[in-house]
Amino acid sequence: MRFAVQEPQQDPEVFQTIWKHLKTDGVPDQAANQMTAEMLTHGEDFESSVEKYQEAESIFKEKGFNEHAAQAMAVESMEDGEQPKKSLRYARLHG
Repeated sequence: MRFAVQEPQQDPEVFQTIWKHLKTDGVPDQAANQMTAEMLTHGEDFESSVEKYQEAESIFKEKGFNEHAAQAMAVESMEDGEQPKKSLRYARLHG
């Protein structure tokens, strides 16, 4: 538990450990970097579910965003807690 007066962790080893875990779960480099930074600075305020990230990334790719933009948009959607709306085509393909 982090108290309001504590500074966010700025330990490179902690960053690397979280990053490696995300990479092992299939999160691309750029997104893993951004998600790890969000986790370390916002702690429990950041939704870090890999499944939610992958679903959001897939939705953004379906909408026409390129790979890197979809990754950034997916992480951003997790930061504010709002998942992107699924298109009818996406819903049919992914149930």
